[in-house]
Amino acid sequence: MSGTVRNDGAVPVRGTGSFVLAIVESAVTSVLSTCWLLLALAMYLESYGLDPGAPGRPHGHAALAWSACGLLASLGVTWLLGASRSAAVRRVADGAVTARLLAVLVVTVLLAVDLLNG
Repeated sequence: MSGTVRNDGAVPVRGTGSFVLAIVESAVTSVLSTCWLLLALAMYLESYGLDPGAPGRPHGHAALAWSACGLLASLGVTWLLGASRSAAVRRVADGAVTARLLAVLVVTVLLAVDLLNG
């Protein structure tokens, strides 16, 4: 009985959950990183006309923009690692996906709280 193994839908395909998690995480991270870039741009534009020592001048926009760009770049690296034939590398990529999703959500909440508090 040699032949191709078929999945009739009764048994889930192994690895489907991690693939769905990676897609959801990539979408969430892409959208939130773009929002971080827009926030950094707004902070830069707000501080553009102010004196360097003016009180209330927003700072940290460059670090925020670099963090957003780093997250976007790490998406591609994680997808490349997830396509590896090695099971250990794929497990590391799955762990990185979960850790990055948690980090992005925590930092986004902190940015939103800071933005709302002024």
